[in-house]
Formats: sequence, structure tokens, C-alpha cells
Amino acid sequence: MSTLAIVAVEPGRVARGIGLALLAYGAFSTADAILKFSSAGFSVFQVAFVMAFFAMLPVLLTTIGRGGLASVLPRNLWLVTLRGVLAAGCGTLAWNAFAVLPMAEVYALLFAAPMLVTAFSALFLRETVGWRRWSATVVGFIGVVVMIDPRFTGLGLGHFLAAAAAVAGASSFVILKKIGATEKSAAMLFSVLFWLMAVSLPPAVANWVWPSAAELGLMAVAGLLMGLGQAGLVFATREAPAVVVAPFQYSQMIWAVAFGLLVFGDAPTTNLFVGLVVVIAAGLFIIYRETVRATPVTVGGGRGEVPARIARL
Repeated sequence: MSTLAIVAVEPGRVARGIGLALLAYGAFSTADAILKFSSAGFSVFQVAFVMAFFAMLPVLLTTIGRGGLASVLPRNLWLVTLRGVLAAGCGTLAWNAFAVLPMAEVYALLFAAPMLVTAFSALFLRETVGWRRWSATVVGFIGVVVMIDPRFTGLGLGHFLAAAAAVAGASSFVILKKIGATEKSAAMLFSVLFWLMAVSLPPAVANWVWPSAAELGLMAVAGLLMGLGQAGLVFATREAPAVVVAPFQYSQMIWAVAFGLLVFGDAPTTNLFVGLVVVIAAGLFIIYRETVRATPVTVGGGRGEVPARIARL
């Protein structure tokens, strides 16, 4: 998208897009915090299954007036399915990481996804990546290392799970860059939630604990928030250009630090803030270069959301 195209968008629509993006990422972070809280008494897979079930409701509401339930049928079944499986894997890996790590540390690793998308796009899509984006990618990875532990002495299973989630999320986004221009976002979102339920169900049943009405209600709220976040991003990208919406994905770190301090007693480290500045700067530069080169802008590459430039119903 050119700079002229960005300027041409009505200021009111841009403001609505920014507001929707902030609400969407706030909803994602709140859902993550509820899952982390619930994982103390329930299997992460059980919570994930319940959340995915209730997340279906807001996502299906986005199809009203835009083809109805028929819009969830994909045009490219195999690639949409592969993307759904990868995104579902990203979600379950990240949520298992939330169960054992502070939210901010998991987000720190998930924020590596835009850098991974750049690398994967060059490797698998044969996309031309210039020295500027490669440099930003390297700098971004250095920032991630600074955030988690430059000496690698405190790394554990949670860090491995979060890193694997970033890889899975970036892989799903690369597929989405290939098919997003022809697929409807409703079909892609439905596929993610369907496969999230399918992946979570067997281990959820094996470790099922019957929740109380209040506990089930809390999981349902988390699911609705997750679905509203997905729908909110779709609507946000209809109102504002990708280059405007994309940077607000980093607002999740504010939520993570706040929940960590107020709910879980996790104090952020100096390394976290220093590395975060580096990662955000690298991510924003990559977004800028993607916009200049008119390629799909990476939005939430580690979370399975639709890319802003090609979000459509």
C-alpha cells in the first residue's frame, strides 16, 4: 500500500481501526491471563478446548451479511487445513508456555514471529528480502535473546514451548501470505478454531476435571474474548491500513506486564524492557519495509490472526 493510499483513508476510519485493534489485542491478552489462571486447576488442553468452542460464536457472527455459514468453506482445503493445524499448534504451545512462565516472557518469544516470517518467506515463498529486512531480522533476534536470558542459564521447557509456538505461528502466516488473497477470513478463522478443538480434545478428555459453574463461566469468557479479538482484528483491518494497525500488536506486552504484576506477582526484568525496545523497533521497521514493498504486512504472526493487508470476508 502506498503512502498516498494511507493518507487517503478517512481519519475517522483510521481512529476506529486503531481502537478496534487495541480492543482486540486487549481481549487476546485477557484471555491468555484467564487461561494461565485456570491452568492451575485444569489441563491447559481442557481450557483451550472450552475457549475454542466459545470463540466460535463471535467468529461466526462476522459472517452475517457476508455469505453466512457458506463463507467458512475454504477454496483451498489442503492449505487452509495445514494453516489451521499450524495455528492451532501455535496456540496450544503458547498456552502451555503461559502455564509455566510469566506472560511477558512468553510474549517476548512470540514477538520473534515477524522476524521468522521474513526468513521463512525468503526460504519457502522465494520472496525477495533485501538487506534492510534481513538486518532488522537479525537485530530482532538479538533483542529476543536479551529479553529471555543472554547467558541462557535460566531457560526451561516453557521457553522451548514458546519458541516452538513462534515457529508454528510464523509458518501458518507464511501459508496465509500465499492463500490469503483468495481465501475468506471467516474460512481461515473457522479452520483455526476447529483444529484447536480437534488438537485439544484427546488430551483434554484424558485429563478432564469437571469445573464448577463459575470456573466454566470463566473459561467461556476467555473463549468469547479470544473470538472477539479475532473478529475485532478483521474489522480493524477494514477500517485502517495495515501499517497503522500492525504496530498495536505490541500493546499486548503492556497487558502482560500489568497482569503479571497485579495477578501473578511476576515482576519484569531490566533485560526484558531493553530487549523489548530492540524487538519492537525491528518489528516496526519490518512492517514499514513490507508496506513500502507492497507485501502482506505481518500482524500477529505468532497468534494465528489474519494478516492485515489481506483480511477479508
